[in-house]
Amino acid sequence: MSISKTKSGSYRVRKKYPKDIVSILKLSSASYDKIFSTRKEAKQAEVDFEIKVASVRENKEKIFNKSLGDLLFKDFFESEYWSDYKDGLTSSHPTAPTPATIRNTEDIFRLHLLPMFGKYSLDYLNEHKQFVVKQMNKKAKEYANFKSVRSYFIQVMDLAEEYDYIDYNRLTKPLRKIKSSKKNQLKKLKKEEEKYLCERELLLWFDAVEKDYVDGLLNIQEYTLFWTTFFLSDRKSESYALQWKHVDLNENRIYLSQALDRYANVKATKGNKKSVMMIPAPLKRILLDWKKYQKKELFQFGIKQKGDQFLFTYTNRKGEINQRLHTDYLNRRMQVIQNRHPELTNCTPHKLRHTSATLAKMKGMSLEKISEGLTHSEIATTKIYVNDNSVIELTPASFAYDEIMSTAAK
Repeated sequence: MSISKTKSGSYRVRKKYPKDIVSILKLSSASYDKIFSTRKEAKQAEVDFEIKVASVRENKEKIFNKSLGDLLFKDFFESEYWSDYKDGLTSSHPTAPTPATIRNTEDIFRLHLLPMFGKYSLDYLNEHKQFVVKQMNKKAKEYANFKSVRSYFIQVMDLAEEYDYIDYNRLTKPLRKIKSSKKNQLKKLKKEEEKYLCERELLLWFDAVEKDYVDGLLNIQEYTLFWTTFFLSDRKSESYALQWKHVDLNENRIYLSQALDRYANVKATKGNKKSVMMIPAPLKRILLDWKKYQKKELFQFGIKQKGDQFLFTYTNRKGEINQRLHTDYLNRRMQVIQNRHPELTNCTPHKLRHTSATLAKMKGMSLEKISEGLTHSEIATTKIYVNDNSVIELTPASFAYDEIMSTAAK
């Protein structure tokens, strides 16, 4: 048994590298000796040890006669780092990364780190700090999420140090000094841009949406999605995740209990809240029309509209029908509307949420009611914009809509 429990309650893994692996990697010692907090981590380390041995044997032609530091950044990423990362061994976080996080990280390496550093050896990168800093500084000026790029690069080099591929990581300190230029620039622009539409600007958006729908430039699903997201004052991911079983048109209620992540997987709502929203009369009419229309559309493809059918779906580039919406679906539709109407002020689904909260406050809705309508945990969160299962009788958007339309009719 290679795992033993220490007096302190941790778990020690002791193994020996086979002679051929010691020779290929030119290890100074055949011993593998590490301590882990839990037995689960120790068992995983055992598995990883065997995987590493198999990987080295499989790729021995690439690395034979090379010193460890001569290994390319790309090869080290593939043979060592990536499996350790997916198992949660490259950070101090208590749990392994989720599938969504793994995909995000894979994109950062594929789009940024591997193109920049993949063809360079670990030794070269570690010994040429100015080169690495120059490349990273350039990336910081181009890419808003630079901190993630930097963090993962440092993780790779730290692991290379831990596994004795390099003597120590010389890059951490100079890389920490690089400023997130692009992100700071975007923050500044965001502060300068209004966070919500004024009453006149919102009315122009209403007019544009209605006009495009009447003119056939906006289909019934896009029209319904816009008004659903507005009237519920919810997050777009919560509108995307609505299924017909969540919509009670007889009792005029919508149950917000889930959301979609950026890969269209169902997840819990923010803060794991489950809210019941009253459906305002204008939205009910729209939803009734959409339900009838969608039922006919689905029937043409031999699909029955059941309770678990999502309200909003699309056909992807592969021609696959009835797929859950991708994260930018509503943003892109709103951008197209804005492109057709130069009089419109820039707006996003999240800005709609800010707008409904702000205008509702201006029209006299209490901060407590706005907080409830936005399903915030604390009023302090609501103040930035301007639970339980209790029924939310009036969302900030419904309140603001009624007040605006009442004023406009006078």
